[in-house]
Amino acid sequence: MNELLAEQMFVLFVILAIGCWLGQLSVRGVSLGAAGVLFVALAFGHFGYKVPKEVRDLGLLLFVYAVGLQAGPRFFRAFKKQGLPFVIIGVVSVLAASVSTAVVASLWHLSPELATGLYTGAVTNTPALASAIDAVERIASQKVGEVSVGYGVAYPFSMIGTVLLVQFLPRLLRRNIWEEEQAWRKQQERESPKLLAKRFVITNPNCDGKSIREINPHRMSMANISRVRHGDTVYPATPDFVLHCGDVVMAVGTEQELEKLRLLLGEETQVPMDINPNVIAADVDVTEGTVAGKKIQELRVWEQYGVVITRVRRQGAEITPVGDVTLELGDTLRIVGERESVERFAKLVGTGTHKDETSMVTFLAGLVVGIAVGSIPFQLSGGIQVKMGAAGGAFLASLLIGHFGRIGKLSLYVPPAARNLSRELGLMLFLAGAGTSAGADFVRVLQSQGPSLFAAGAIITVCTALLTLLLALYLYRMSTLATMGALASCMTNPPALGAAASQTDTDLATLAYASVYPVALIFKILVAQIMLKVLSWIL
Repeated sequence: MNELLAEQMFVLFVILAIGCWLGQLSVRGVSLGAAGVLFVALAFGHFGYKVPKEVRDLGLLLFVYAVGLQAGPRFFRAFKKQGLPFVIIGVVSVLAASVSTAVVASLWHLSPELATGLYTGAVTNTPALASAIDAVERIASQKVGEVSVGYGVAYPFSMIGTVLLVQFLPRLLRRNIWEEEQAWRKQQERESPKLLAKRFVITNPNCDGKSIREINPHRMSMANISRVRHGDTVYPATPDFVLHCGDVVMAVGTEQELEKLRLLLGEETQVPMDINPNVIAADVDVTEGTVAGKKIQELRVWEQYGVVITRVRRQGAEITPVGDVTLELGDTLRIVGERESVERFAKLVGTGTHKDETSMVTFLAGLVVGIAVGSIPFQLSGGIQVKMGAAGGAFLASLLIGHFGRIGKLSLYVPPAARNLSRELGLMLFLAGAGTSAGADFVRVLQSQGPSLFAAGAIITVCTALLTLLLALYLYRMSTLATMGALASCMTNPPALGAAASQTDTDLATLAYASVYPVALIFKILVAQIMLKVLSWIL
């Protein structure tokens, strides 16, 4: 047995297995999640077991890179749509946490390393912890364990307290969640109407004997004609198909755009359109780099392939496929046409060929670029020099790659399962390494500081949460659900988001979380490094 425990890889996976099991245990809906690995690693570290630093660093890179790839497509759209409020809430919450940390560090006479660790734990932010550890290793490597100790002390109260606050917030505020949901749904329908399919009989004599290309329905309506029934036969709606009075067309678009098309073509009908087994509709996934980044009109889908694109689905949203829409990796296209034509076009966009494969060259190139960016020092006023570090650089690179879907001509596609595995495994590897390195100092620090250390972490958490709530509820007058999502994001607390999401069947809390998360995460990474410098001056 001693020989096995001397094997570092054996110890690593024992920590991961036990920690993962512990994290899945739930008490009244609250669980530790991946943080279970941290507490198991602290225990192993106390007894002298270590996880190699290289494993810890690799885990962190995989974790933040996957998070950035997931947040990238939403971050820039959310900033453009919601704008300043979410950015201000994210930044102010970080500043509130940092000021609170400086105050409690002065009152409790904490070391800069321990105080910074409390800060990262009080806002439950693992990348910030990694950023602080990286900065301490460059300044005073012998104190690096204190950072993880502070994180481990402050983390439990922050995680559990935020979850409970989110769970009971609607009752505390005496607000009706159902009414907020209904108002949000109506707003969503106005901003992003659903795509519908309707059928129309050609009764307009001006359309008789003219091809779809000649009529050019897009001059009047953004709806797309997908099929035409002439007599008892159904055909794909190719540009050169000639329409006659009495023909029936099927079109896809929003309610408003379909009404415009009705005025152009004729009356709505319920005539069946699926009587030709050779004309099919299929969903195909864009996984080929040769297609990603191109506009629909560039592909000349009608002319070259004889199919019609009726819908584009991207991350849960439906987009009307007009000519200037740019296709991205991961998009799902609904296409209509003859079976042979549909199969030929499906091969072009890549469905079934690379659907479950990650574009490894682009994936790794992004990591290389991110690590290089993270190593660049930035000079701030007062002689403070900060680096984003490998983790911060990788996160920034993945945000940009996630948004643009490419590095130059190299397209990136990461299946959701691969992205989730990278995020979860990377986080656990990092927590195992951070926990074992802190375990040797954990008991010693608690004995010297006593219960006051827990109180210090709790004060940082409470001050940050309260200021976030004041901004969201009273300055920007957000709905309760959006406030719950923003709070969970400011505390970078996924279990709190889960508590919010369990109270609604809408995406309101999740969208608020996604809007604030990247801003809060970037600033927490930077502030963790700046704080070490500032605290070393004032303490």
